[in-house]
Amino acid sequence: MKITAQHVGTYVAWTTWSGQSVVRLASVSGDGVSYTCTDGFREYQPTSFAISLDDITARWRPATAEETAEFERLYQPAPEN
Repeated sequence: MKITAQHVGTYVAWTTWSGQSVVRLASVSGDGVSYTCTDGFREYQPTSFAISLDDITARWRPATAEETAEFERLYQPAPEN
């Protein structure tokens, strides 16, 4: 799946050793990608001279309707400082 700025706000998933990860994309740029997890915190995966955006997102796919619903059910906004 080719991730672009048009995908911000959509849900993506990928297989992990313990099952599936499902996140909501928060931003996409040439510098990296950030996404929100079900705990409400935002994670950032930067690109570098050795890792491209395509490398980071190579195993990502659009989340299914069931995965999206489960994300929404589990989502809790992160505490604000």
